[in-house]
Order: sequence, then structure tokens, then C-alpha cells
Amino acid sequence: MDAPTKDELQAVGNAVEELRHELKSVRPDQEKLTKIDAFLDTYEENVNQPLVRAQEERKNLQENYDELKAAMVKAGETEEKATERIQALELTVAAQSARATADNPDAYRDSDEFKALNEFVRIGDRVTEEQKALLRTDGNAEGGYLVPSEMDSVIVKKITEVDPIRSIARVRTISGKSINLPVRNSIPLAAYEAEAEEGTESASGYKNENITPFRQTFTTPITWDMLQDAAFDMESEIMADAAEAFAFGEGQGFVTGSGEKEPFGFLSHPTLQADALGTGVSADISPEALIELTGELKQGYDPVYVFNRKTLARIRKFRADAVSGGDGASAFLWNPGLNGPVANTINGYRYILANSMPDLASDTFSVAFGDFRRGYTIVDRTGLSVIRDDVTRKKSAIVEFTMHRWNTAQVTLTEPIKLLQCDS
Repeated sequence: MDAPTKDELQAVGNAVEELRHELKSVRPDQEKLTKIDAFLDTYEENVNQPLVRAQEERKNLQENYDELKAAMVKAGETEEKATERIQALELTVAAQSARATADNPDAYRDSDEFKALNEFVRIGDRVTEEQKALLRTDGNAEGGYLVPSEMDSVIVKKITEVDPIRSIARVRTISGKSINLPVRNSIPLAAYEAEAEEGTESASGYKNENITPFRQTFTTPITWDMLQDAAFDMESEIMADAAEAFAFGEGQGFVTGSGEKEPFGFLSHPTLQADALGTGVSADISPEALIELTGELKQGYDPVYVFNRKTLARIRKFRADAVSGGDGASAFLWNPGLNGPVANTINGYRYILANSMPDLASDTFSVAFGDFRRGYTIVDRTGLSVIRDDVTRKKSAIVEFTMHRWNTAQVTLTEPIKLLQCDS
């Protein structure tokens, strides 16, 4: 309520004087007394009503104190923090009320604090139109878009585990459609003969392996806006992603590929599967099996173990009585290498980690052991085709980068490679 004007105060004064005059007269006019009394009652009600409403609001806030605190605690506030916030709001409202003059007792009701607290008590957690108008950084529409954020100069990327089969296999590069690999599969026999006896004839046996690379494709669409406005060189990022995708895809093919429009993985070769050595343990391996596997290869080969990191963790726990010292203390199968060219070893042999090798489970070929440079051949065709297509999706302003490369691989000699299969 606004403060009374000068004319209103004058009218009240005149009414009071007239009331006194009528009361002093011998025969007061009852009708006039009733009108004056009604006028004064109305004025008194208008002056006192805001104070009464303020008292009622204060009472309602006090009655809803526990309910409000419980709601704030449920919303995630601690009880102590909720109590502090409510008391702070009450103090603010009380201060607003104290600053209000006697002529304007409703001033506290116009404060943002009172409105927010009153709205929360009455209808719960809801943002009012007045609150929406406040500029703030935690809401994009309320001003958050105006606050610039800093961009890191490095894109955080997950690690891609690539099977390093190229590092142990024989790699050939060709310029034509396919390559023929001659393989000697038997050696001549030199027989002993008695004096004057005729010697037998013998010759080496050969076979031919024809290998044709398959096409490996990588395609990524990107918008013109991204190419022009990104904080990074997106063309370089696409090329890096393509190289990573090619390496990941071929690694899987070299280990588990079916040979149908993809490399023929050594784990998929039927002869190697048929000749696999059992572990003697259900869904697991044993140190004895790892040692026995080394006896399956002829001397002269340069073998290496191949398994995944989970299998390595299992093997590192093994001790072998076969290499126990004179004091009877068993040694671990796994031995750390020296700094420099000497690598870590398992039972004295090198190993590599290939993520595509299966985990230890029933009937899985979880360990391979062999001389892959003699037994497994990777064939690459020279050249990498890179196509930038700005036309096909030009209406959408999308550019497609497509890359092709050709390669394949297969087992060319089964003798130098052996598999270890977990028992069922």
C-alpha cells in the first residue's frame, strides 16, 4: 500500500474533528456518526491490513520451515547446508521488512528473495519468469553462450590395441594383382649303398601358393563447416584415424580371418587346429603345456609365443619345477629382459601380445608358438588410394574421404607354427 496523500490525511483529520463536535453536541446526529465511524474503520483497515498479512506470511513460512528443509535435503543438500540457506533467506526477508517504513509496510514483498522463497514453499522447485530473466553462466539460454570456453590443443583418444603380427611375419610387397610363392614341401633323400650298388634317385618336392590381396576400405563423411571451422586440422585427423583403422582391421584378420575376402588367420587354419596340443586343464593352461609346446618345433626355427595380455597375466604366475635350482626353489616361467635389445621371455622364448587372441576358455586356441617369418606371409600391394568426394553429397555440404589399400596374408608353411588349445 502506498503512503497516504496529504488530501487523505486532511480528510481523516476533518472526520475526527467532526466526530468530536458531534459527540459534544446535545443531540448528535446518529446517521452522521455512523458514516464517520465507517470511514475511520475503512481507513484503519487499509493501514493495518499489510501488517496483518506480513505477520500471516511470516507465520506460514515458520510453519513450512521443516517441510522446506526436508525438500532441500531430498534435492541433494545436506541438512546443515539446507538450514543455513533457509536461515539466510529468512534474515534477508526480515531485513527487507525492517527497512520498510510504517507508511509502506509491504515493501519486503517486492524483494526477489521473498518471492523465490514464497514460490518454493507454495509450488516447489520451479523457476519463475522473473528468475529466468537473470543473466547467469550455468544456463546457456540465460547467458552461458556468452561465456567462452577454452579448447584443449590435444584430442584425448582411447588406446587402440593393434595386433603386431607384421613384426614377426614375412612381409612381401607386390605391384601386380597377385603373387605366386613356391614352397618346398619335401627334401631329397641321400641313401647309403653297398659297394657297386646303384644309387636311388631322389628329388625335392614343391608346391605353389597363389596369394591375391583383398581391398580394405575406410570411408568418413565430414561437413564443410567442420573442415573449415574446427580448432584442429581435421584432414590430418581423418588420415590418422584411417591408418589406425587399417592397422586394427588387418591385425584381426591376420589372427582370426576366415580367408573369405579377408586374410586367412593362422588360428583359422584347419591343419594347425588339428595338430594343436592340449593344455591338460579345463578352460585354462598349465606351465607343463607351455614347456611341452616348445618341443613340437624343430631346431633351427626362431619361434615366439603369441597370446593376449590376460593370458600373459595368468602365465606370469606360473612356476616351473623343470627349472628349479639346486636349493629346490622354483623359478618363474616369465623372466624380465635387460635394458636394450634383450626382451622379456617366457620359458626362455620371446613373446608378443595380440589382442585378437582369445581369452582362456574351453576349446579356445589361446596360445600360438612358432617361427612366423617362415610359416606366415603377409602380402601388400603398393599404393594407397585416397578419394576426396565433394560432389556426391554437395547439397548437404558434406565431403566424403575414402581410402583403399590392398593386402592379405595366409599360412604358407604349417610346420613352424603350433597352437595350444585349452581343454573343455
